[in-house]
Amino acid sequence: MSTHPLARLGLAGALAALAGCHAEWVRDHPLGCRSDEQSLLRDTLYFGRAIPGGGEVDEAAWQRFDDEVLAHAFPRGYTTLDARGHWLGDDGAPVSEASRVVVIVHDRDAPSEAALRTVVAAYRERFRQDAVLRERTAACVAF
Repeated sequence: MSTHPLARLGLAGALAALAGCHAEWVRDHPLGCRSDEQSLLRDTLYFGRAIPGGGEVDEAAWQRFDDEVLAHAFPRGYTTLDARGHWLGDDGAPVSEASRVVVIVHDRDAPSEAALRTVVAAYRERFRQDAVLRERTAACVAF
């Protein structure tokens, strides 16, 4: 094993050091967030709009849900996207439905977790949904 100082930097680090390039240092963080970023969570919720037994969550019903539930749960903000979901049904046949995707960037804390659970439960109850898909990832965020 080489003990030369540049060998410990790895090839990319050694090339940057030799070339005199500017290197951006990261703080010791599992995500490698830069010093001007903070580590937050990003939850993405997938809301199917087909109502079991028939019908669909129309624009007016979604807007009421947005105003009454989402805006109250996440007053600091969120992003809503129109989407279309595709998957295999229980019988193996392809299924497709209109969806709404909501992206929420939030603190890693109990109030945010409670708000997410409340939003999912409210949608499932209001529109008789079997599930709301929830995807979570850590994110480095700069404002």
